[in-house]
Formats: sequence, C-alpha cells, structure tokens
Amino acid sequence: MRRKRGPYQVQRRAVIQPSDSSYRLIPLTQGQNAKVDAEDFARLSSWNWCAHWDPHTKSFSAMCNQNGRTVYMHRVVLECRQKEKCDHRSHDTLDNRKLNLRKCSDQQNNCNRRRRKDNTSGFKGVYLRGKLWRSRIFVHGKWIQIGYFNSKIKAARAYDEAAKILHGEFAYANFASSPGG
Repeated sequence: MRRKRGPYQVQRRAVIQPSDSSYRLIPLTQGQNAKVDAEDFARLSSWNWCAHWDPHTKSFSAMCNQNGRTVYMHRVVLECRQKEKCDHRSHDTLDNRKLNLRKCSDQQNNCNRRRRKDNTSGFKGVYLRGKLWRSRIFVHGKWIQIGYFNSKIKAARAYDEAAKILHGEFAYANFASSPGG
C-alpha cells in the first residue's frame, strides 16, 4: 500500500540496495543516498529526508523538517540530545552507520577537521616559516609548537604523531598510515 504524500513530501527514486545486508541506502534529493545500518533502515525510511549541501564542509548531509525544526539523520541515529554533537569518523557525511558516527564535544569535532582550504603546504598543521617548515597543533585553545623541519613531509609526520597523542581517536592525520589516520 502506498503512503499518501503530504504537501512537502518528495517522490523518491528507486535505489538498488547493496548485496551486503549489513547496511541499506536511503534515497535523498539531488541524486544522493544516505548509508544506514540495516537495523535503522525501516525507522529512518519513514521520514522524508533530503540532501543538504554544506558549503563549509563541501559535502552533503541528510536532513528533514519535523514540526518546523531541521533534523539531521546522523543525530537521529545516535539519539543525540539538543546540545550534544556528533562526528563522522571518515568525513563521509552521508555514511550514517553507527560505526562511522560518534558523540563528541566541539573541541573533539574540531580535532577531526581536515586541513583548511587556504592551506598552502598541503598538510594540516604545517606552515612555511622562512626557509623551514613549521609544525604546530591547536590544543585546548592554544597553539603548541611541535618544531621546525627541512621538509614539509617531516613536519607533517611530526604533526600526525602529536595529533595522535594530543587528540587521541579524534586526530585527523595527514597520512593514512600515520597514527590517528
């Protein structure tokens, strides 16, 4: 039986579900799909989700409107309270499986941010200072100097080591094989 659509509901396109039965895809607007755990699929599918482009993260998120409020899918999955934050481990904001989500503080969420778009070194926490590459990290509202290096690769690896120690599981590493990456 087909559910009657209200005035703000959008007709969804059909999605071919993956052969891996541990997760399902929920179609969104703008040709996007959200990935969710199979156990959450029925509950989340009953909502009218759409894809929202965020120019700051340059990525889509799954959201809907409930009683005049914007609701994000990842927050529903983790059952976040109003002031709680939620982080995507992999930075894939349409992967809303529990293994990719975690509750966090603002500070922890900032630790997991990628490098800034205006970064000229190509690495997070690495800056050219004279003829040397400086590596530093932001912790508890303060910059901590890691050191100066002859190459930006060495400076980036030093940042990764410090991030693993200081940011723990929320560390965003420059190199995938580095700790925290």
